[in-house]
Amino acid sequence: MEKKTIVLITGCSSGIGRELLSHFDRAPYQVVATTLPNSLSAFEGDPVAKSDRIWIRQLDVADYEKASRIVRETAEKWGDIDILINNAGISYRSVVEDMTVQNEHRQMEVNYLGPMHLIRECLPAMRERRSGRIINVSSVGGMMAMPTMASYSASKFALEGASEALWYELKPWNIHTTLVRPGFINSLAFRKVFYSDKRNAQKNGSPYDCHYEHMTHFVEKLMTSSPGTSESVADSIYKVARMKRPPLRKSGTVDARLFYYLRRFLPRPLYHKLVYRTLPGIRDWGK
Repeated sequence: MEKKTIVLITGCSSGIGRELLSHFDRAPYQVVATTLPNSLSAFEGDPVAKSDRIWIRQLDVADYEKASRIVRETAEKWGDIDILINNAGISYRSVVEDMTVQNEHRQMEVNYLGPMHLIRECLPAMRERRSGRIINVSSVGGMMAMPTMASYSASKFALEGASEALWYELKPWNIHTTLVRPGFINSLAFRKVFYSDKRNAQKNGSPYDCHYEHMTHFVEKLMTSSPGTSESVADSIYKVARMKRPPLRKSGTVDARLFYYLRRFLPRPLYHKLVYRTLPGIRDWGK
């Protein structure tokens, strides 16, 4: 009898998470798929919701008590988690001055603190078995920051730093840690970003109106013309989950690979100057 491989995937209602369910809905996998409570309707009529290999659970990853309970209940139902894929994430599109403490906290809770809590919950059983995989879905924003995305980048930079430390810490137990970095994905996800409470209250008349206007159009154009898709990123993650010796970092899209080499090989002052000069409408900023 083939041994089951238990997989926990967060953020499964759409995008990369939903595509991952299609990839893992096969033997030997048993998948716990989490989604926000208000996103359950996304699975109505979806064949994966009826699969006996997939168990859909409601979870806001910032609800640490519920996250711990799901890990325990999974162990009771199927067994300990073998592969944890931290995919859930949100993005605030706001300049630093417009962010509030509450907004910053929410950004970090979902993109960093929640994933780290799930990792801590899964690690004891992985160490005991001396095997396991942790795949954290990062972003190009985790290696290069852009205006109006400071808090998002901060959360992904944090995830990158912790994952690198984990790679060293867990290697003696044969537990693999991988960061998958997608770049721009061809989708309408730019419509799902959050604006800070302060920005929502202002709307117009802010010193940063040019920042918002130009960056919004810039990101929209890149996302709607990108060759990368949720399916192709999910395919990259699935391949990482099956590798015997997965890398610490894996580019999820072609542009992510390009940005990686740009960041790595250009002298830092030249890199920043180049990025600044290519920002959309930069001559109007600050007027």
